[in-house]
Amino acid sequence: MHNENNQRFWNLLSKKLANEANEVELDELKSILVSNPNLHHQADLITEMWEQRFQNGSFADEGAYMRHVMKYKDEFFAEESNQGGAPEFINEDLEDKKASFLLSLFSRESLRTNRLTIISLVTLIIGSIGAIYFLPGKKNAVAAAKQEFSSVVTKNGNRTKVVLPDGSQVWLNAGSSLDYNNSTFNKDLREVSLDGEAYFDVTRDESKPFIIHTKKMDIKVIGTTFNVRSYSDEKIAEAALIKGTIEVTLKDRDQKLVLKPNEKITVANEIPKPETKTEKITARSSPVPVPQIVVKELKPNATYNIIGEIAWTQNKLYFEDETLEHIGTLIERWFGKKVTIANESLKTVHYTGNFENETMEEVLSYLKLSKSFNFRIGTDNVVIY
Repeated sequence: MHNENNQRFWNLLSKKLANEANEVELDELKSILVSNPNLHHQADLITEMWEQRFQNGSFADEGAYMRHVMKYKDEFFAEESNQGGAPEFINEDLEDKKASFLLSLFSRESLRTNRLTIISLVTLIIGSIGAIYFLPGKKNAVAAAKQEFSSVVTKNGNRTKVVLPDGSQVWLNAGSSLDYNNSTFNKDLREVSLDGEAYFDVTRDESKPFIIHTKKMDIKVIGTTFNVRSYSDEKIAEAALIKGTIEVTLKDRDQKLVLKPNEKITVANEIPKPETKTEKITARSSPVPVPQIVVKELKPNATYNIIGEIAWTQNKLYFEDETLEHIGTLIERWFGKKVTIANESLKTVHYTGNFENETMEEVLSYLKLSKSFNFRIGTDNVVIY
């Protein structure tokens, strides 16, 4: 991202956390995250720190919280280091000064100006990153740190295959990122972090379990083939097992489930808020909420003879009875062009389709034959109306 766009991203995130962002700004932030998957990790960390700060309205343990903040600054830089740089170590005096300054930002008085506080936090963390990077000397430490982390990112419109150090193969779908630590991977464990969608063919090694960390669940395997879908901007996350066995740990409730071949688990990314009296009265006319956890059998589509969850690994853009709003997201990732649905009534219309080598124009032209709409394709965007 250019510096101007990067600054815009952090400003929008700070406004969102302070509950000051309007609908247009929230849509803009979502668009930036979709176009720049590598920013998801930073956004999640900032959000986590902010939410923990206000959890239960407690401000008692200022020191522990600030140590938490300073710990995460290194994680922020670790991701950036894979973009062509590596962190230099910061001395303890400088870290103590930054921690003290951060602590002053979160005094009870300054917390009354939420957005300014968040912007200060974001700016300081980025500043810490810059300070760490530009400290002179210790070239050997820089070189070692550069080799410590590996990060593979696929932008919208692209898919790629990765072979991990243990021989396991991973196919990354568009708009996804996979991270792992070279210094610890394939030692006692084989651990990776995923944001997006990936198809795994894991090399069997009973002495070294393979673990995939996502936002809502951790998946533990020994050797098997399965698909994981966990995009930060989608309402659900899922894991579909093709062969072998996987153990899924749900982070929100510390619950473990074991999937058998041809089973799929779906987990809601957002926990529904408690209903108000008004909402309960109108519940009958409201859409059915997404169940928190669903385990069901994988069933190939009889018409196309394909398992929908892994169709993308065969270079097929497939969807079955999906809303146009969701299909717009799929098309956006598949072709790498921003999709905007200008007519709200079109978003809930359902379509089914299976495409392999068709262009975006051909896909949209086919869909409009079923339930009509118009579209306009630009250089880097498409508008459906």
